[in-house]
Amino acid sequence: MNNELYKPKAIKEISYFVNARQKTYKYSTEIYLPRHPYEKLEDGYELSNRRSSSGIPVPTSAEDKEERSKRRTYTAVKDIALSNVFELFATLTFKEGRDNPDLCKQKMNGWLKRQRKQDKLFQYVIVSEFHKDGVSLHFHALISGYTGKLVRAINPKTDRPLVKGRREVYDVPNYTLGHSEVYEIGETEEDRIKSGFYLLKYIKKDMPSFKNKKRYWSSRGLDKPVTIENPEEWYFAFTPDHMIESEYGKFLFFDNKRIEIFIP
Repeated sequence: MNNELYKPKAIKEISYFVNARQKTYKYSTEIYLPRHPYEKLEDGYELSNRRSSSGIPVPTSAEDKEERSKRRTYTAVKDIALSNVFELFATLTFKEGRDNPDLCKQKMNGWLKRQRKQDKLFQYVIVSEFHKDGVSLHFHALISGYTGKLVRAINPKTDRPLVKGRREVYDVPNYTLGHSEVYEIGETEEDRIKSGFYLLKYIKKDMPSFKNKKRYWSSRGLDKPVTIENPEEWYFAFTPDHMIESEYGKFLFFDNKRIEIFIP
């Protein structure tokens, strides 16, 4: 046994700084440029607690935990949404018990498992949101591989097929827990990227949380992006197709067709 592996090490011996991070998704590549380089530990090491500059452990506030939870959820859902091809965007509500988050989750999990049992190709990533009343719960999902029936939703005021934002609206007849509202995602890369970011807008600071569980869930076997820390600085030679600025830094997005030579 190599006892060197078990000897305590100074942080500077096992850490490094990240100046940029590259994630390669299905159709685009994201470059994250933090406002300030952040420190990471090498694989196989972790800190038992956050510490001050003097080495004294610093307690983590509930607000800090909530903010980190939201950021982790946003990142995880984005990685899934942009790395896979989904065909439907769905909003699913409950007619009973919708003010009980854990009961709603239990019901939703049951429906998803039944779909998965019927069709092994059924895939999803799903997040929850409160209604405007701040109590009632519903879910938003990206779905692929659904082979069940879809029927055109009917506008109750006009008795005509329902259209919202120039998009045809569908119902899922076998979803009997409440109301369903489903849209087909277009086949272009732009359509699929937009649907991913549309799902991300529901990840809010006050989004529902479940007892000892993640704020989102997804089916197994979904792709994840290829991640490289401190990549070569090829991105300075291109104008990004899209950019998002946050308090933490910039996110630059490039169409993979434009930068194919740089994709790992």
